[in-house]
Amino acid sequence: MTTLSKIIFAIPLIGWMLRSAWYGDDSEKVFFCINIVVFWGLAIYAFGYPALIIPALTVTGVYLVSMIALTARDI
Repeated sequence: MTTLSKIIFAIPLIGWMLRSAWYGDDSEKVFFCINIVVFWGLAIYAFGYPALIIPALTVTGVYLVSMIALTARDI
């Protein structure tokens, strides 16, 4: 186990869910995905449109950076 994973798994609520999904069987992975979808739905219900658009904009930026990193060539 690396230092980064120890730090991430030490986060009180998210850490034990991630540890369970990482080391658990298939049903725990499915329940983790269901929890993420439910938390996102509750965030959309509580905060509205920003909870829907901010993750989409974040994924767009990550996609753009990954495409630049994959296609960049050292000359």
